[in-house]
Amino acid sequence: MLGGMPTTVAAVTGATRGIGRAIAVRLAEEGATVAVGGRDASEGARTVELIEQAGATGVYTRLDVTDADAVASWIQGTASDHGGLHWLVNNAGMNGDAARLEDYPVEAFEQVVRTNLMAAFYTTRAALRVMRPQGGGSIVNVGSTASLQGYGLLAAYTASKHGLVGLTKSTALENADVPIRANIICPGPVDTPLMQSIERLVNPDDPTAARAMFEGTTALKRYGTPEEIANLVHFLLSDRSGYITGTAISVDGGVMTGVGT
Repeated sequence: MLGGMPTTVAAVTGATRGIGRAIAVRLAEEGATVAVGGRDASEGARTVELIEQAGATGVYTRLDVTDADAVASWIQGTASDHGGLHWLVNNAGMNGDAARLEDYPVEAFEQVVRTNLMAAFYTTRAALRVMRPQGGGSIVNVGSTASLQGYGLLAAYTASKHGLVGLTKSTALENADVPIRANIICPGPVDTPLMQSIERLVNPDDPTAARAMFEGTTALKRYGTPEEIANLVHFLLSDRSGYITGTAISVDGGVMTGVGT
């Protein structure tokens, strides 16, 4: 519950699979009504089914997060239908092509930036127009270890995820007076379809070797689970993290800790 409201209302983009789905279900387990945004209707229906199994209300909307008008309509409609919007999770993302910067197609680069960064701007802008008059709210953006360090051959992904850190910090500063808090999590390798696509990008001939390589970059020598990521997201959204805002938090099995054994 937030601000005395009988039901917390959450909106999660990219919630049709992987980390986004796990987040949506975790929030539902805490009693939130969850608006699920994503492109895949069948997978969106599955997420809603899981939300309902958790005893909460879920509503799927087929959503192109790069369409600013569609995003604004989704956010406003969610708030109107359910009596507010208290939590926003910007999870939708894509890794894009693997290529040297001088060879990177302009349109492909722009598509990654639109999906990973501009979409978060669209949703956040729309959500703030609800949360500020409402008197509070919390936003979590899903970044990556690529928000904190460079990755060769993934310039678009890295640039967009770095930009998401800046967007998060500015959102937190501008809205602390309400207060509306904004934070960004930076996952390392997590066992999701997106990570599997990255494995295929890195080593098309042997994705399992790529997985072993990525596991080796972590101190814990394993991938994280979507549920482990979702637990941190719920904490940052909830009032239990009321003194945390404008912060980038790694949840990466120790990737950013340093070079070890």
